[in-house]
Amino acid sequence: MARSSKIDDEVAKITFMTKNLILLVLPIVFLTLSAGAQSLEEIDTELSNIYLTIDQYGSYGGEYDEEKLAAGNAAMIKALKKYGEREDVLSHKLPKASDAIFIITSKDGNLRTYSWDASDGGTMHNFYVVYQYRGKDGKVRVIAPDEDDHSGGSFVSEMFELKTASGPIYLLISNAILSTSLNTQSIKAMSINGNELERQAKVIRTKEGLTNTVGFEFDFFSVVDRPERPIKLFQFDEKRKEFRFPVVIESEKFVQGEVTKRFIKYRFNGKEFVNVR
Repeated sequence: MARSSKIDDEVAKITFMTKNLILLVLPIVFLTLSAGAQSLEEIDTELSNIYLTIDQYGSYGGEYDEEKLAAGNAAMIKALKKYGEREDVLSHKLPKASDAIFIITSKDGNLRTYSWDASDGGTMHNFYVVYQYRGKDGKVRVIAPDEDDHSGGSFVSEMFELKTASGPIYLLISNAILSTSLNTQSIKAMSINGNELERQAKVIRTKEGLTNTVGFEFDFFSVVDRPERPIKLFQFDEKRKEFRFPVVIESEKFVQGEVTKRFIKYRFNGKEFVNVR
């Protein structure tokens, strides 16, 4: 009888552990199936609708609501985390979402950024950026910020790609809006090392040393007559393996920086980008 009781106790323990394991695993399975069950069209519409909420209740609209705005930004981050590991999402154009937020994809299709205005600022705008990329193992991964971690931020408007012996270098063009007139634009080098996204690929040689980025401040009104939006101040020549950006000077009319027609050039020498004349 004692032995039988002991066996019964062990069976009860195993049953209890199994039930707990099921309770732990089920939510994960459910989330995975839920993310996989959504069609690309449904995901595209969902992302677009989330941004409509952000825009509606943001500080730049007429229905500002702090709680609904925060919920909208949280929902966008959550959705991108949820769907961002899907291979088909990385390769899909997401036309509706692309009309709402900035979605920029590398030429080889291995890196994509999603950025949007948090709509909680004033003349200085705050942005969120989410990175989606394919590692060397073929798996798609996502790097997303915390809901309260935009820290001013910037949005990505373009992405250039340079093929090198050690793999592609991605050159992302980032834009910040610091006030009605004061803007910044910079180029940031990134690479995919194994299964990790290196967001600070130090391949640009400046007077200060090796860095991953160069940029400048400028007065938006010095280029306001240009037709394109966002303003394109960086140019990339794939054949010459060279990027360039305008010289910006302080002028009487544009104290915060006038964009001139002169350029600063950086060319890849096989190892890093160096300043050339």
